[in-house]
Amino acid sequence: MIRIFQKIRKEIIGQGPTARYLLYAIGEILLVVIGILIALQVDNWNEERKEQREITRLLLDIEQDLLLNYELADQALDFYRMQDSIVRRIARNTLTKKDYENSSRLTYLVSNWEYYLPAEKNINQIVESEKRVPAKYKPIIEGLKRVQSFSAVLDDAWSNLDENIGENTKFITSFSWFVKNDSLSNAKRQEFFLKDEEYHTTAFRYWVATQNYFDKITRYRAQTMATLATLKQHKDNFSLDEIQGLFLKVGMVPFEAYPCGVAKSQLKPLKALRSSELYANLTQNALHFELSNNKGQGVTKFTIPPNTFSTIPGNEYFGLEGDNTTLVRVSDEEGNCIGTYGAFENGFLLISEKDTP
Repeated sequence: MIRIFQKIRKEIIGQGPTARYLLYAIGEILLVVIGILIALQVDNWNEERKEQREITRLLLDIEQDLLLNYELADQALDFYRMQDSIVRRIARNTLTKKDYENSSRLTYLVSNWEYYLPAEKNINQIVESEKRVPAKYKPIIEGLKRVQSFSAVLDDAWSNLDENIGENTKFITSFSWFVKNDSLSNAKRQEFFLKDEEYHTTAFRYWVATQNYFDKITRYRAQTMATLATLKQHKDNFSLDEIQGLFLKVGMVPFEAYPCGVAKSQLKPLKALRSSELYANLTQNALHFELSNNKGQGVTKFTIPPNTFSTIPGNEYFGLEGDNTTLVRVSDEEGNCIGTYGAFENGFLLISEKDTP
């Protein structure tokens, strides 16, 4: 284009003085304007490339954060599984004086805690910059937003547990024998923990708060892996087999498959604790999920859109000795049963076109 204007400039130089200078001036101005526009466009291209490099870097960092958050969740959940096992022994009256002599953990049961703090700085940063993110990555942003929403739910569950722990600490430290270590104080402490009804009630209330926190951590963990799968699918073009391989590699467990008309006598007790798992609809149509436990008590119902990874929106509470196994019935938009599945804790269910009639 610049060569064209140079040619025009040479031609107008041979015309009359006034016209020649006027056209020459206009040509020079146009050349300057075009040069500026080209420079601005180059700057825009450079800025866009810089932004895309930053987004690519953020996505790589987020991928590592999601894996880290998964590992941190497992560590916190291991702690609360141990707390659960102790409270169940209190409920079944199987703890002994010897147990309290050998484990200080029993003494501090109702005031003990493990705080789960996931890494979310990069997640928050890319969500705040979502307008700069290419359209093909929008499903990733939506997944990260769901992680943020589950983070708020997780914070609420922690606040409730923290309040419970504060009350429990105030209660058990109100006794002088709790802070002493002489033989008489030790005997009183063991007698109290083994037989005091108020303490047992305190332990059961603590269990309710810890199980609620446990469930919310599992829900956050499931959404973490759902978002990681979405990221790998849209950024790295992961196939179904690669996504399943990713889940298996970190220790997740595929659901147990049953026939649609499975009898209750054939169902297995697959989960001891209330928890939330990962569900994926990798078909081209919406799928409906109906959850109950092995006793037929309803848990929840929800629909997952096509090509979407998700976790359940809520869970039911069935008590200390309740049935926490989750039985999942999947149906199509006409209500036809696609399959029935039993959920494992930290499990996943991937429904693809090959699973549909």
